[in-house]
Amino acid sequence: MYMIEAIDITKKFNDLTVFENLNVKVSKGEVLVIIGPSGSGKSTFLRCLNHLETINEGKIIIEGEELDGKNKTLLRKITTKMGMVFQNFNLFPHMTALENVMEAPITVKKENKEEAKARAEMLLKKVGLGDKIDYYPSKLSGGQKQRVAIARALAMQPDIMLFDEPTSALDPELVGEVLNVMKELASEGMTMVVVTHEMSFARDVADRVIFMDGGKIVEENTPEEMFTNPKEERTKEFLKKVLSK
Repeated sequence: MYMIEAIDITKKFNDLTVFENLNVKVSKGEVLVIIGPSGSGKSTFLRCLNHLETINEGKIIIEGEELDGKNKTLLRKITTKMGMVFQNFNLFPHMTALENVMEAPITVKKENKEEAKARAEMLLKKVGLGDKIDYYPSKLSGGQKQRVAIARALAMQPDIMLFDEPTSALDPELVGEVLNVMKELASEGMTMVVVTHEMSFARDVADRVIFMDGGKIVEENTPEEMFTNPKEERTKEFLKKVLSK
């Protein structure tokens, strides 16, 4: 059984077709990295996976269960299996790092407060922020905020983590600290789908890389093949541009 199956999915915004008949499968423990120019449909695809956007056609199946907007109970059950980390951290400014991480398990899963607190403390230590649990977001750097956001997603004990360009809003020197946390998650066997411009991460950590352009999967391959021997002209052109920066 695949963890994620997107079968012939199409997404439109009014007259604009973002992608059409897209097919993607992700196995348990796999790290899939999606690269491509802005506007190619990568982020919209991620948002469709956890029903932040609804598809117009096709099916999305998560761990054997189909996402169905009509069955709200099933939808909530399926989407809570997925943690998502966005470009912008979306932390609650009036809550400390610890409270931000505790919030969803308590409100969504009705978890015991002490249990939620213990896990939040453990996760903040895991992302290297054990000494910042009482800090408010305004006192944290961009990299620290993003690591709190990762801990917050992990607090729901997801089976799958989705990352939507998690380092794009960060200063270059803060990118590494977030990527290191993601690498550790990958090494622990977390199933991950990552949209990123960080080619070194794609090369080092991905099991498979998809290159999207114009709403289509132009090419998919192992990182080694994708970066050393791309087959399609459009892939070659894109990689030449981004790797020469």
